[in-house]
Amino acid sequence: MAAGIEEFTTLSIQSGIFIRGLDFSDPLAIAQAIRRAAGGVFDGQPGVFPVPPNAPANVPRIVLADKAKRYQCKVSVERVDIAYDGSKGKPGEIGIIWDEFSGVIRQLAEYLKKKNPTRVWRLGLVVHLFKVLERSANLHILEKYLRDERFREPHELHLSVLNKEQMGQFNINRWLKLRPMRKTDDPQDDRGLAVEVDINTPAEENNDFAEEQVTDFFERAYQHIATQDMLLVETE
Repeated sequence: MAAGIEEFTTLSIQSGIFIRGLDFSDPLAIAQAIRRAAGGVFDGQPGVFPVPPNAPANVPRIVLADKAKRYQCKVSVERVDIAYDGSKGKPGEIGIIWDEFSGVIRQLAEYLKKKNPTRVWRLGLVVHLFKVLERSANLHILEKYLRDERFREPHELHLSVLNKEQMGQFNINRWLKLRPMRKTDDPQDDRGLAVEVDINTPAEENNDFAEEQVTDFFERAYQHIATQDMLLVETE
């Protein structure tokens, strides 16, 4: 039986906005502008780091977070990442988490396309979910997805599936990954099932997304995960 997304605990949500041409001449001003745009979510002490000219493009120059360390924003020359960490504090309902998370993305998209015009050429969303099953997650994956005798009694079994498809106006790669998780204090207990869904636009495409396209992608990606992709995940 397929599981609803609300049955799972949200381990993390990560969004990637791949950029080109962001002016880093005043990184402190960028950090302050993103904090204002996010409406007070990043209320922790901002980190602005001096980076040598020959440093790799993916090295963060700005790191923002909230005081509880649940939300984080990393800004490098090539991308802006927003992340939610579900291990910090009491777990919340994913619908409520997503409303706040997507609100930050909307404000960030406005900043990148209007207030500090920047090329946005690629987008990605990754959601990690977790649920404790009634039985071994290894056995569950084996019997539900690999109906064959050749893989009997595996100690560890991971399932990864890539689909290339259309999502509204976007060409996407969609990775669905299932893997068991064992209890730290009881490794024999492998009833934990981790689900990862990664939706991203292809790296080979040379896009220049508008503000509305950025926000549309993330809303569509979340709905894709919550409805279509979760139909593929069986928990009973």
